[in-house]
Amino acid sequence: MTPVPLLPIVALVLAVGVVSYAMSTQQISLNFAGGAPQTPQTGVKENQMSQRGPGDRASRDAQRADGLVVAFKKVSETPAGFRFTATVANRGQRPVPKWTLGFKIPNAPVVSASGAAVVRTGEVAWVRSRTGAPALTPGQSVRITFVAKGKIARPSVCRMNGSPCHRV
Repeated sequence: MTPVPLLPIVALVLAVGVVSYAMSTQQISLNFAGGAPQTPQTGVKENQMSQRGPGDRASRDAQRADGLVVAFKKVSETPAGFRFTATVANRGQRPVPKWTLGFKIPNAPVVSASGAAVVRTGEVAWVRSRTGAPALTPGQSVRITFVAKGKIARPSVCRMNGSPCHRV
């Protein structure tokens, strides 16, 4: 029989073990819920950004299956920051019902955006098509205006619908 002063310690250790086991099985069931993915998921996920080395311009040269392209253009510049636009265009053959654009401009956090649903501003900015917006049909485009602090520069990383952007 266990002495009385050790009983609370034993109970605590057992409780921590049970909670740990429950949490670990919950995470496993969440990770595998819905079965295996239909297509292999490799590389960076949509809510993550990857860094490329100098000279790596795969996002400019690779064609996207959905036909989406993005063009960034400076609108104005002040000593404190700059305004710019991103035009998302559908150059593909099919309508694109939803799109999500994420990018990073080195040392220039985005402080505001208009023309799309803002998911996040800051060092890595994310915008997406507005809820209820019609699909982006072939030949159609949408322009988003951004305001950033810092010195103007080209985006170092750009993701569109979870894949590298095709910039024009």
